[in-house]
Amino acid sequence: MSGIFAQPWFWPAVIVSVGLPLVLIVLTELANALVRHGSRAAPIVLMVRNYLVPVAALVVLVSQPGAWQGAGTWPRVIWTVFGLLVIVVVINAINHLVFRRAEKGSWRDRFPTIFSDLIRFVLIVVGIAMLMAWVWRADVAGVFAALGVTSIVVGFALQNAVGSIVSGLFLIFEAPFQLGDWIVYDGTRGQIVEVNWRAIHIDSGNGIVIVPTAELAGSSFVNLSRSPEAYEASVAATFSTDDPPAQVRALLVEVAREIPLVAESGEPAAKSRGGADYAISIPLISPGDEGKVTDAFRQRVWYAARRAGLHLDGDATDEWNSPVRLRDALRRVAPILSMMPDDAVALEDRARLERYCQGEVLLRPGVVPTETRFILAGRVVLGVPTDQGFVQVTELQQDDAVGLTALTRTRTISRAVAVTEVEVIVLPVTELDGIVRAHPVLAREIVREGENRVRLARAALDRMGQVLEPGRTTVG
Repeated sequence: MSGIFAQPWFWPAVIVSVGLPLVLIVLTELANALVRHGSRAAPIVLMVRNYLVPVAALVVLVSQPGAWQGAGTWPRVIWTVFGLLVIVVVINAINHLVFRRAEKGSWRDRFPTIFSDLIRFVLIVVGIAMLMAWVWRADVAGVFAALGVTSIVVGFALQNAVGSIVSGLFLIFEAPFQLGDWIVYDGTRGQIVEVNWRAIHIDSGNGIVIVPTAELAGSSFVNLSRSPEAYEASVAATFSTDDPPAQVRALLVEVAREIPLVAESGEPAAKSRGGADYAISIPLISPGDEGKVTDAFRQRVWYAARRAGLHLDGDATDEWNSPVRLRDALRRVAPILSMMPDDAVALEDRARLERYCQGEVLLRPGVVPTETRFILAGRVVLGVPTDQGFVQVTELQQDDAVGLTALTRTRTISRAVAVTEVEVIVLPVTELDGIVRAHPVLAREIVREGENRVRLARAALDRMGQVLEPGRTTVG
């Protein structure tokens, strides 16, 4: 029995027959666990299990003295296959550990792909050369010398082209921008939509501008998305010299605040530029929103200036807001107020007409309304702002009222936003008090409508998984 233990083939055979199944079982369980977790290392483990470990076991067996008769060519072939598998596994493991697991924004994440491909190529060439020298006793010094001379010749021949490419690659490695950033380069303003080792693709809004990376590396550009402060859009506006500057500036800031794409981290600022000229700076969430924000601002400021009695662009006329139209509007809302048409017309000295454009706010949460607006034309969405966003309660249309809580002098939790262009007639709460005292049925109608809106608000919030607090039951 001791003679068997002394045989040179005994222990390698035991290692292969016992160790190989155990290693395959462990690697199989490891691969399954990595697949369940969605890891990209699973293919590497499978390669080790399916190819490297069985070939390693074969290497152990054929490498024993007397295991192969003759010149020993086949053991060298097996060793060569084993070496090639080791090279493939090592390169894939390095690629996974160094580059695929790189944190966003780290140097490994910014490392150019062409550089990593070049490193892999060099590792493969060096690994194969060492394998040939070790297994087949080949003289590889001449190969490295030839590669060195060839590299020098090619480098001198292509030094200008290679220099440009390398400059571009180092620009990518430095990463002064990333996909989605907005830059200004040579008069072109746009968003970066593609970055590769050869060129940068910029979406200018009027086509894709392709800039060679080396050219961008050798010149200056402005990255609008990397500023520590929010990017600001500047809009000029002109009013009449008779308009009070403080009132004009307050109006500009109020209009800018209500635009959805304005950054919460900044605050719009208006300043006088002399005479009747003003400028408003609006901080944006993204530089790409400048066109939308400036367009919305110019549209909204026209309506807001008319409502405030200011004269945008020096225009002192408003043919829409005429006494005739006001009297017609009062006659229309007279049945809603339980009044006779002639009695309603008597309110024309205290009532007024207003217009709102799409997206403007008629009622803000957290305020006590001092006026009630009756819709003459258009549609208004009434909702409640929450942590999860704006929850729509109902849609108000012609003859509906906005600001019912004015009569109860309570703060509203709702926001009313124009869905289309909206025309309203505005009545101060002092006038409504007198109308309610003279017509108690109007008070009952207002209370009934207020309770209905509260029920709608509760139902809308319930669908969102939220609860309307007992103390917050005023929906305007």
